[in-house]
Amino acid sequence: MRRGMGSRGFAAFAGAMVAAGPVMAACSAEPSYEGWAATDGAAGRINLDDVQDAFKKSESATEFEDRVNKIYEGDGVVLIRVEQDGDSMTLDAFEDLDGNGEISDSQDDLLFSIVEDHDMHEMRGYGANGYYHSSFGGGNFLFTYLLLSTFVGPRYSYYTTPVRSTTIRNDRSAYRKSAPYRSQVSRNTSYFSRQKSFHGSRYDNAGKSLSQGRQTYQASQKSSGAFRTSAANVRGASRFGGGLMGGGGGQVVVGRVRSRR
Repeated sequence: MRRGMGSRGFAAFAGAMVAAGPVMAACSAEPSYEGWAATDGAAGRINLDDVQDAFKKSESATEFEDRVNKIYEGDGVVLIRVEQDGDSMTLDAFEDLDGNGEISDSQDDLLFSIVEDHDMHEMRGYGANGYYHSSFGGGNFLFTYLLLSTFVGPRYSYYTTPVRSTTIRNDRSAYRKSAPYRSQVSRNTSYFSRQKSFHGSRYDNAGKSLSQGRQTYQASQKSSGAFRTSAANVRGASRFGGGLMGGGGGQVVVGRVRSRR
C-alpha cells in the first residue's frame, strides 16, 4: 500500500505550490488581441480635460507637445499641426500610427482639435474621443504665444517634425518609467470613469466609431502580433468590456510576460 504524504511533506508541497502559483498564472496569461484592443491607448482615448489644461498652461508648441505626450497612453507619438486662417487658428492632434514622424490625415488618427475664433475656443474630440465637446473663453493661451512668436508674414503654421517626434518618443520612454506617469495614469483612470458615467451610450458609441487609420492600425497589430509588445496600458479595461483589472494607477503592460516552452 502506498503511504500517504506526511505532514511535513504536505506542508512543503503546499508551500511550493503557493510560491509557484503567481509564476504559473503569469506564464499562462498570454496577452490577447481583444484585451489589448479594449485598452484606452489602443483605442486612441486621451484625457481631454488634462489636454485642455495643458493648452492653457503651455507657452510654446513644443511645450504643448511634451505635455500631451505625457498624458497619452498609446504607443504612437502625438503630433500636432497648427494653422492660421484669417482671424481663426486651428490645432489638430494626431497619433502617429504609421510611425514616420509626419502627419498623414488618411493613415494617422485625429484625436482632438482646438479652434480659436474671435477670442473663443472650441475643443472637440474625434474617434474614441468623439463624445467630447467643450468651449472656453479667451486668454493668454497657446495660440496667443504662437502668434507673438512669429514674425514671418501674416499667416502662422506649425507642424511636428520627424526629428522632433524622435526626441518626444525618447523623452516619453524615460518618463513612462517614473512615478509621475503612474500618477497620470491614475488621473486618466478617474477621467475615463467620469466620462463614461456622464455620457453613457454616447461614450460607448464613440469607442466604436474608429477612423479608417485606427482600424487599419489595429488590424495590422493583430495580424503581425505586434500588440503583444505594446506599451499601451491595460488598467481598467474591464470597464470597457475586457477582463483585465488595475486600480489606483497600477499598470499591467501587454506582452511583458511570455509563457515558457
